Amino acid sequence: MNMRELSRASSVRIALGVLAIAIAVVGWTLVRALRMQPIPAGPPVMVANLETIGRGFERPASDVQAAFENDLFASDRSAPASPYRMPGESDGDEKPKVEPMKPIVLGTAVATDGRSFATVQLGDASPTLVRVGDKIGEWVVKAIERGKVVLVSATGTRADLTVPKPGT
Repeated sequence: MNMRELSRASSVRIALGVLAIAIAVVGWTLVRALRMQPIPAGPPVMVANLETIGRGFERPASDVQAAFENDLFASDRSAPASPYRMPGESDGDEKPKVEPMKPIVLGTAVATDGRSFATVQLGDASPTLVRVGDKIGEWVVKAIERGKVVLVSATGTRADLTVPKPGT
């Protein structure tokens, strides 16, 4: 086969077309890879006032006399009546909060127009249909999603309940 016959063959023409497309895609990719994106402007630069730098910040006055009178290492010093507690730490005398019984989610039906509902059962009671805002026992329904119900108790405790898998 000579060059003229080879250039007329359809398979060669298809291969040359695919080669031309591949070269164009590689060129386009290289141009996009090497093109620099503009860098977004950052926050404005603030220059500190020389007056505030030289002056520093004002510290509150220290009560040295009170610190001296409450000598930490005095022999007559006694422990406080109650131990120090970190903020949010519970007091040892508090009774533990009893969480109300959680209902069991039997199923959910989710609608896009806000008419979602769930079937829940509290203890041995018969199953009940609930919607967002309804109350079941001590719990209020806050959200209904596919296979999941979010409840909040009167004390603010949140419970995310899911539909149990078959056989459990």
